[in-house]
Amino acid sequence: MLRTLRVGPRLGLGFGLILLITALTAGIGIWRIQTLAADSERVSTVEMERQAQVERWAAGLRLNWVRTEAFLKAIDREYMDQLQASTEATTGDIAQTVQRVHTLVTGDAGKALLANVDAAQTAYTQRLAEIRELYRGGEPNVPSLVDKDLRPLADKTLTALDALRQHMAQLLTESLQRSSSVAQTSEWILGACALAAIALGLALAALVTRSIVQPVQRSRQLAQAIAQGDLTYALEATGSDEPGQLLQTLGAMQQQLAGIVGEVRRGAEGVATASAEIAHGNSDLSARTEQQASALEETSASMEELNSTVRQNADNARAANQLALKA
Repeated sequence: MLRTLRVGPRLGLGFGLILLITALTAGIGIWRIQTLAADSERVSTVEMERQAQVERWAAGLRLNWVRTEAFLKAIDREYMDQLQASTEATTGDIAQTVQRVHTLVTGDAGKALLANVDAAQTAYTQRLAEIRELYRGGEPNVPSLVDKDLRPLADKTLTALDALRQHMAQLLTESLQRSSSVAQTSEWILGACALAAIALGLALAALVTRSIVQPVQRSRQLAQAIAQGDLTYALEATGSDEPGQLLQTLGAMQQQLAGIVGEVRRGAEGVATASAEIAHGNSDLSARTEQQASALEETSASMEELNSTVRQNADNARAANQLALKA
């Protein structure tokens, strides 16, 4: 696929993918940080507040129990009025705290423990109201009733509230452990994403580099073969990118050069054949020339013989003529 892209778009695609991987890694990191921040906020705003409200509830109940016990056993009227005012103020704070705890407590286990606290506190409040009525009526056994009836109910309420507090503390511990686990998981995820981004980036860089360098190296090999006079170097040109086009152009040039060299070779062979034929013709001509020269020499000799014969005949004729004249 990369060989069908030009070098510019190919480099842009490679860098774009690397940037995309980097952006995904950053996005995952931001998502994990937000998750960790949400867990931390939940721990700080919900878990800790819930724990603090339960602690405040227990402290208020203990304080009111001490005040109530002192009130029911007190003799000083002014001191009793102070205890009553303080108890009523703390009771109002406890009511607000209880309302807040009811909005913060979630889960079946927490709600069940909260119901136990409500039931124990209701029993304590009802018995406290009854003992106060007896106290107002002048019942002399109120101190013993406080120790016998009211203290166990107060202890039961505080025990139930302590169980709720321990449950809230356990939830807080689990939340802190969960936050720590989320942080550790986030570190692993970010590390894995970073390693994956590096690996993919290196793979993309190697792939893009190879797709560009290999055709250039093959083009260089072809050019070296042509420079050394080897026009038979076989090389398959593929791809439509710039290096591929360069390789195709060099291949076409090689074929053209091979064709030209072939034509020159065939022309040289034709010239050599014609030269051989001309040389053979020259040899024949030389032989015929020698034959003609020999024939001319023979003809010349014959002509000389003929001239000699003619001269002899002329001499003989002159001699015959002289003899005839003498006769």
